Amino acid sequence: MNSPAQPTRPTPFLALRSRNFRLFFVGQFISVVGTWMQTMAQQWLVYELTHSASWLGIVTGAGAVPYVLLTLHGGKAADRYPRRTILVITQAAAMLLAFALALLNTNWIVPIRPWHIALLAALSGVVNAYNMPAQQAFVSEMVDDPAMLGNAIALNSLQFNVARVCGPVLAGVTLARFGATACFFLNGLSYIAVIISLIMMHLPPFVPVSRQLSLVSGFHYLARNRGPLRVILLVGAASLGAWSVSTLYPVYSDKFAAIAGTTLAARKQASAVILGRMMSASGVGAAIGGLLVASFSHRFARRFLLYIAAIFFGVTLLFFGACHSELPAMPALMLSGIFMTAFGITANTMVQEQVPDALRGRVMAIYSFVFGGLMPLGGLEIGFVANHLGASKAVYLNVGGYLFCVLLTLLWSQLDKRSQRLPLDLLETTSEPAT
Repeated sequence: MNSPAQPTRPTPFLALRSRNFRLFFVGQFISVVGTWMQTMAQQWLVYELTHSASWLGIVTGAGAVPYVLLTLHGGKAADRYPRRTILVITQAAAMLLAFALALLNTNWIVPIRPWHIALLAALSGVVNAYNMPAQQAFVSEMVDDPAMLGNAIALNSLQFNVARVCGPVLAGVTLARFGATACFFLNGLSYIAVIISLIMMHLPPFVPVSRQLSLVSGFHYLARNRGPLRVILLVGAASLGAWSVSTLYPVYSDKFAAIAGTTLAARKQASAVILGRMMSASGVGAAIGGLLVASFSHRFARRFLLYIAAIFFGVTLLFFGACHSELPAMPALMLSGIFMTAFGITANTMVQEQVPDALRGRVMAIYSFVFGGLMPLGGLEIGFVANHLGASKAVYLNVGGYLFCVLLTLLWSQLDKRSQRLPLDLLETTSEPAT
């Protein structure tokens, strides 16, 4: 029989053979383009209203509290209820929040204030607390063969980052011509695509793991398996210290626009366009990184890819932090995008390949917790540090701390590998790989 062997052959677009994943790929791409349009427009709007890096951090961090409080419960829900149903509900809720932000920004009801945006960000945190664990665990349901899982994760990241290129470009044009309200409204419309794609899928009946699920089971699993634990700790360090750098993009775009020596009115427009180019440069690199991982990751050990990508992600961000003009910042952002995506895809794949199906929702909830919950906290912290010490010093401090954590985790991994080389009769039997 040739059909079972076919899916195991590594090809860049292997997972697209699955109809369900194709539907999700297209629908999610349209939705994520809208999300990136709103992300950029929201950052630009907050900075225009306040001209404060602290407020950028506050709005970024506003979604952290409900996300932190509810993500583990979201993972429990993902193991107990149909994940597609959860996703349809959360996507519909996110659509309504986008329309609400668009309506507020028209100033028809009341003049929009920064705290309005922070409040909607907090409500989005509630939605994401249930959406992210379900979406992470749902990937394994959409593919027809377990061998497709790693490729599906890579392609999911690829579409996310291609959308990350398209979204800011469209947002920059839309912001300059029609304003932030149009970006928010278009994002609301984009959720319709992913909702339709979810409804069109043919899935087997969902079988819940158990009616009595423990929230701490995922933590117990990680405590017994140091490999996945190290990966999730690395993701947490990146969320706090590295991914949070994007919070300061509007500060850098405003600085680059000011260096151009334009008038105040022209500077506002130039800042929006430069911000779009910055996010697109990072997105282009991220898309390249996703394609490279999907095409060639099977040729390298995942552990090697994980640490190489993690280290160079930090190094390229340090270079970006030192930039004083747009010209050197663009290649720095592109390179950081490549290594960021290679790191993120490899980390996600390593955890998903090792976690048992019965615990997938709860373990991926912990993964989502450290990825999505700590990133806003990092954004809040870096915003306040930038407000007091300057953007460049804030980047140096955050990224330097992240790289220190990477090196500590690598040392821990090396010590574990060395202990595993001891004679077998001196070791307890374990199936866990060093990560």
